[in-house]
Amino acid sequence: MSEDKYQITEKAQYLNLLILKDELQNFDTLLSEVIKDSDTWLSKLRATRGIFLTLNNVKDAADRVRIQGSDEFTLSTRALRKKLVFANHFRNRGIGHLNDTLLKRAAQWSPQIFYESSKDSTCFKLIESHRAIIESCINSYVDKDGRQKVFDTEIDLMYPPDAKQFYTYLSTLVYESIDWLNEASEIMFSCIDHHSDEEIQELAAIAGQTNFDLKAESEFSYSIDEHRINFAETMKALEEHGTDPKILEFMREKFEI
Repeated sequence: MSEDKYQITEKAQYLNLLILKDELQNFDTLLSEVIKDSDTWLSKLRATRGIFLTLNNVKDAADRVRIQGSDEFTLSTRALRKKLVFANHFRNRGIGHLNDTLLKRAAQWSPQIFYESSKDSTCFKLIESHRAIIESCINSYVDKDGRQKVFDTEIDLMYPPDAKQFYTYLSTLVYESIDWLNEASEIMFSCIDHHSDEEIQELAAIAGQTNFDLKAESEFSYSIDEHRINFAETMKALEEHGTDPKILEFMREKFEI
């Protein structure tokens, strides 16, 4: 039996969209907090790196998920894909894994990490390391002439105009992504048939066949006769182990056919 009957693909895509939207909203809250001290500054830098990983996953979703929306939605999807190429660069160099060449550029760019006066301050070194990686990711996104593609200049987050320019850009990109995820998830959600309580036996049987070997296929077969046999064997085993009769009665009412 095909997984199409259970809309597994559509449900998986919806889960993806829902989680990505939640992650972006959570990161946006962290990035919106006022910087009061070194701890809140460090938190913002961590969130900055983290949100680019999620933005790259949004790009993957926009590239991969097939959603039949309006012409306006199709155009917004194409536009967002182009903008999120920057997030893909960011992810590949400084988040999903740390590119060796980028790390060397970061060390060259930020010699203050290794000042004698701050060698015993772990917090300072963490802040400057996160900042160096973020700035190196930004500044290495260059065109064939070596110019930064988004800001047309190198970014130094300790320089207030640069920080404002970067975080204003990032905020706009995040909200555009959230808007797209809102619409995409609503379209996908409307395509999913939700289950009635009467279907729980079948769905429980299908859930029990889930194969977590991701290189293999899952099963989607259901037989009422097989369900009755498996249920009877399960109940017998529970009774032999002294399961509370009230629980057994609840299970019979819920799952017995």
